[in-house]
Amino acid sequence: MAVKPEVLKGMDIFEFLKRDELKDIAEMTEVEEFEQGDLIFKEGDQAEKIYMVLEGRVSIELEAGAGKRISVYTLTKGRFFGYPALLRTKRYTTYARCLDKVKVAAIVADELVNKVFKKDCRRGYLVIKKVAEIIANELSDTRVQLLFLAQL
Repeated sequence: MAVKPEVLKGMDIFEFLKRDELKDIAEMTEVEEFEQGDLIFKEGDQAEKIYMVLEGRVSIELEAGAGKRISVYTLTKGRFFGYPALLRTKRYTTYARCLDKVKVAAIVADELVNKVFKKDCRRGYLVIKKVAEIIANELSDTRVQLLFLAQL
């Protein structure tokens, strides 16, 4: 099931785009549902999709040795994750675990790049610039979380 452009407008990665700039992106977006405790992806998985939270909460976690994982931040409605799918490495570097029943909007990253960004470089540039801002904020959040854990 595809999503409407208005839904994408509420996502942090696309909030600055106009409704008509979201139509073709909405057509390639699928809704996926997960149960509490499900992993959307795990560290080392092939990264094919980017995700945006529609409902529920997703914990982004790092491996902390011997099967133990720590949550570095929690994503709620409107938040984007899964950026490695947009990178050359194409491997997820974290775990994405559902804290509740979760609905996400998912886009195959290569399809987004090849069908949208390569045809409209301006949109591609603006989205990737926003992705860089999101990653920078997440790295800052991760640093704060790790510093907090180091003090325990």
